[in-house]
This record gives sequence, structure tokens and C-alpha cells, in this order.
Amino acid sequence: MGVVTRRTKWWASLGLVGALGIGTAAGLATEASAKAKPTAIQAAVATAPVTTASFNFTVSVRGIAKHLGTVTLTGSGQADLVNDAVSLNVTLPASIAALIPGGSAAPEVVNVILSGGTVYVDVPTLATLVGEPWISVALPSSATSAIPGLFTEVGGALGDVNEILAFAHSHHASVHSLGTSTVDNTSVTGSRVTAHVTGQKISATLWADSSDRLVQAVVGVAGHRGFGISATVDLSAYDAPVTVTAPAPSDVRAIPLSLVTSVLGGLLHNVHLGNLLG
Repeated sequence: MGVVTRRTKWWASLGLVGALGIGTAAGLATEASAKAKPTAIQAAVATAPVTTASFNFTVSVRGIAKHLGTVTLTGSGQADLVNDAVSLNVTLPASIAALIPGGSAAPEVVNVILSGGTVYVDVPTLATLVGEPWISVALPSSATSAIPGLFTEVGGALGDVNEILAFAHSHHASVHSLGTSTVDNTSVTGSRVTAHVTGQKISATLWADSSDRLVQAVVGVAGHRGFGISATVDLSAYDAPVTVTAPAPSDVRAIPLSLVTSVLGGLLHNVHLGNLLG
């Protein structure tokens, strides 16, 4: 399952990153995250899986290119873990928005939907170039077939934080209790997990409510030559109704995955891959 999870996450991020033209930041952040987290997600036994969730996030990445400095992405979204769909909006900083074809050095809000094995991306500055508001990338069958299992694993993990901690401890990660606190106006119990994965130091602080559902996760990755990621995700509205709808076909311009791969490869050429690969 670990390999499948990494492959699924990578292909999903590949479609998104290629369409946006921002592989120098978000793509590497997603890939590093995929390397860091599969065991935690794999650990969860779906004793109390959640069906839906809303979330807010902030992700900062440093050390991926000399001229970018620290790149910070913010956004929010909702996930339908039963129907294998998720939607989110991401605010790109000016330094990343300027890398989008036709973009300018001003922050830009991008909308993303994963539904039915296809990634849809709405990038306002690209609309005039592609002729439609949305771009779509169909994921390969290997990724599409793995998506249901991935959503099931995530639903189980979000609803059973203790299983994540038990798995981390059994695989030689350090797990320490942080006691009780209040996060997002919710009474929570916290734990801190630290480990080393493929030469990178991974740390995570997990806050769970009285039903052992994840309320907040704060994750840090310290890699090589100054590379690092810090991310905070706040989750809420578990099991509440959500609607994730793919855009109308008339509003979508499909692009082949081969083009995405080509664009992504060109963007990664100027990125310090050694920070990720050791």
C-alpha cells in the first residue's frame, strides 16, 4: 500500500503542478510529503473512519531554488472521502504566480478539483491562453485504480489518530504526549512524532479531539542543503454534507499527461533536486 500511496499522490500532484507551471514549489512539496507520510496513512485502521471533512492549510517551502527564497501557499477545501473527490483553492504567492505562462508577479487564487480520476485546475491567467476556464489532466489507470484505497486510508487515519501514533511507535519513531490543550476552540490531546526518513528529519504534532479525530496537524521536514517544509492543516466539519462537482465539459480544455510531464521536467531542471534526493 505504501508504494501505491506514493504513486497515487505523485501522479495527482504531477497533473496539478504541470498544469499550473509551478513545479519549482508545490510539486516538490507534494513529492517530499508523499515520501514522508505513507507509513502514517498506512497505519490507520478504519475503526471510526470519517466520510467528509473541511480543511484549511498553510505550506511553506524553502531551499528549492535560489531566487525563490521561502515559498508559502495557503488555501482551504473540502473532501468527500466516500466518493473519492476533493476540491480546494490555493493562493499562490507572487513569485510562483509569475512562473505561470501569461502570469504576472501578483498573488493568484487557483481552484483544483480531483474527481473521477481527473484533476481539474482553474488558473485565471491561463484562461485566455487555453480558451477555457478549466484545464483537465486524466490520471493514468495505475493511479486511478489506487484512488479509492487512498481515500479509504485517509478517512481511517483522520478518524483514528491513536492508530497513527501506534504505528509510528512500532516503526521506531519517537512519540511523546503533549497533554491537553485547546485548538480551534476544541478541547484536544496532543502528541509529537519525530523520525528520520531517507535522510530527512520529519516531525509532526497531531492534535485529536475526544473522538480521536484529527483537529490539527503541524508537520516539518528538514532536508539537505537548506531544504525544508513546514505545513499546518486544520480540519473541521467531519461527516457534514459536502459537494464536490467537476466543471461542465464545455468549460474544460483537456491536456495530455505527456505535455504535463514535459513541462514539469523543464521546470525541475532549475530546482535543487539534491535537497530531496540526498
